[in-house]
Amino acid sequence: MAIPFFQEIRIENTNSCGYKCMMCPRESLTRRIGYMSIDDFSLILERIGPYHGFFHLHGYGEPLLDRQLIVKVLKLKEKIPSSIKLIFTTLGVRVDEDYFGKLLDAGLDAIVVSMYGFTREEYKKIHGFDGFERVLHNLQLLSVALKRRPKFFATLKIPSQSIASSLPIHHTSLERNEFCQWARDLGLGIEEWSFVHNYGNGREYNVPNTQLKCPVINGKRRNVLNITWDMDVIPCCYDFNARIPFGNLRKQSLAEIFSSPEYLAFVIAHQTEDLSAYPVCQNCEKLDYF
Repeated sequence: MAIPFFQEIRIENTNSCGYKCMMCPRESLTRRIGYMSIDDFSLILERIGPYHGFFHLHGYGEPLLDRQLIVKVLKLKEKIPSSIKLIFTTLGVRVDEDYFGKLLDAGLDAIVVSMYGFTREEYKKIHGFDGFERVLHNLQLLSVALKRRPKFFATLKIPSQSIASSLPIHHTSLERNEFCQWARDLGLGIEEWSFVHNYGNGREYNVPNTQLKCPVINGKRRNVLNITWDMDVIPCCYDFNARIPFGNLRKQSLAEIFSSPEYLAFVIAHQTEDLSAYPVCQNCEKLDYF
């Protein structure tokens, strides 16, 4: 089988996280917690070869917990200078005052901050961690770094009003507006999460769509390469427990992985709509987006 044409590569530098966000099924995470080594990261870049798309340096964890993140960004910039490098983060990690400046100088192109709750109480309730004040401090540190890199993209992803029915969000419009204005004054963009996800079989927010085909097979997600911290290639980010490994980049090339029996079985299962061997997929919304 032909290797898919990747437009986005997601490298999970770690699956460790100190948060317990209610929309994230971390309580069901059973795979080993770890951090991708520099050697493994370098091997991935060799396996990938020529590439000019997006790199997400995060996975089912908090990327700022990886103390070698700056080194990895530097290596990626050196190996594939045309790549667009970004991370999703909570910012709820204690860092040095100049950390974000160093991260941007290393070559990071964008940072997206996931933030539910605009007061300390609401933030702690949703995220399961009393990190509101730390996040505010880190946003201020980030804003200082942004002044040195005006082309750097930084945005906050906040919950839309439509999510309120799925999550116990009780902030007032005034609290929301005041916070958003404060963030804009720091030079940050604001975007909304309009949808909470089932994370495969991790949550049950939405009725799974049985009419749609899996976008990993027939849609845009076919063009996204997902790699766990320990080098497994998995179908998508909703396989948070890495239950469906197609192969391992420490032992196999991409060509070997995408011609493996594991990948072929996954394709056939979705084409024949027999997902009995894939519980993760049975509860999926199958939305086709990046």
